[in-house]
Amino acid sequence: MSDPHELTMEELRERIAAAGIRIAEHRLGMVRKLLSDALVHVRARDSRTMKTVEPAVRFAPETRDE
Repeated sequence: MSDPHELTMEELRERIAAAGIRIAEHRLGMVRKLLSDALVHVRARDSRTMKTVEPAVRFAPETRDE
């Protein structure tokens, strides 16, 4: 494992447990590779250069039937 950004099997198992799903043991290698490939672009991005944006808050008046 030469790439420091590649998922370890332990990290993969933790992610699977957090997601609450089951994946067969013989498929973990394939899942690890696919997830590592999917995360390449996310990990390459420097989040410090991105502007943070707060979500818009919307207020709706409450209607009361009197």
